[in-house]
Amino acid sequence: MQKWKIMIATAIASLSSGSYADDVVNNGENPAAVPAPVQEHISKLMQDDVEYNEKLRELSHLVVLAKLRLEIAKIKSEASELSAPPPVNNGEEKSGTAEAKPPVALISPPRVLMLSQIAGVTKAAVSVGTKTIFVRIGELFAVNGKRYVVHQDKSGQRSFVQEVPQ
Repeated sequence: MQKWKIMIATAIASLSSGSYADDVVNNGENPAAVPAPVQEHISKLMQDDVEYNEKLRELSHLVVLAKLRLEIAKIKSEASELSAPPPVNNGEEKSGTAEAKPPVALISPPRVLMLSQIAGVTKAAVSVGTKTIFVRIGELFAVNGKRYVVHQDKSGQRSFVQEVPQ
């Protein structure tokens, strides 16, 4: 009896799966396919997103550029104030007996602030006036028409800037 039940169940399963396979082959449709309007909508959304990100990047670049232009204008106005001619003496000093004073250097000589080692490359942060530049150890750099080089002592603990004669 049990043997007959197994044979009947297998026959029913084989007949039903065969007809299902025929239906799929005959119809030729993919049941999981997304309709064309939805695909177009998703495509349009992605394209809009790309365009939006491009515009956003462009506008952020313009904002940064405007800020830099304002900073440059501010620095130029400060520089013009510094280069303004000194006030005229009212004859208090005698021009014949007064000695000419050498101009005071506005920028202090460069000095090493710190060392950084990234990926095996050691660079020194060198202070030049109000700016900080990063220079490799032993590399020449120019400041105020003079050439300098950063050196380390033998122990590698102390770094210093030395002027190189031209």
